[in-house]
Amino acid sequence: MRNLEKIDSVLTWIEEKILVYGILFMAVILIANVISRNFFYSSINASEEISQFLVVMVTFLGTSYAARKGLHIRMSILNDALRGKPQKLLALFVSLVTACIMFYLAWLSFRYVRRVGTLHRVSPILQFPLHYVWSVVPVGFALTGVQYFLTFFRNLKSGDVWVSYYVKDELLDPGEMAAKKEGN
Repeated sequence: MRNLEKIDSVLTWIEEKILVYGILFMAVILIANVISRNFFYSSINASEEISQFLVVMVTFLGTSYAARKGLHIRMSILNDALRGKPQKLLALFVSLVTACIMFYLAWLSFRYVRRVGTLHRVSPILQFPLHYVWSVVPVGFALTGVQYFLTFFRNLKSGDVWVSYYVKDELLDPGEMAAKKEGN
């Protein structure tokens, strides 16, 4: 398990760097394009294309990061209404089904990327092979699936309910939230 945690920490570091620098680069190139358009009356042709590539990269690697940190969107009304064993079973079911769905989407997107590669499709301005850009989609889905499987195994082994491998599900009632707020 230690090796798995080391691999996960390296993946976290890589994802954080890609996400931070991807968003920063996107901001820089879009701001440069606005300045170029307004002051020089000429647009940077590739800025929108590069920004689209970066949005795809940040989105699909961001899903894995969000799942790892327990930051994903959750519909928790049923989870919040349950306690004990039913809540635990729901957590196991949701994490396992979500992992399976993510792996299925990774497979479908892999097939799509492979097809785009065989068609030799390129981006309109940069003439960059699109299968390289889209390859981040199956990788992101697969990494997200791994995170949900880790969550499933954490919930299987632990007595508590976990929303990710590292984040425990902690529901606070309104009285606890008020007390916690006053304590800060």
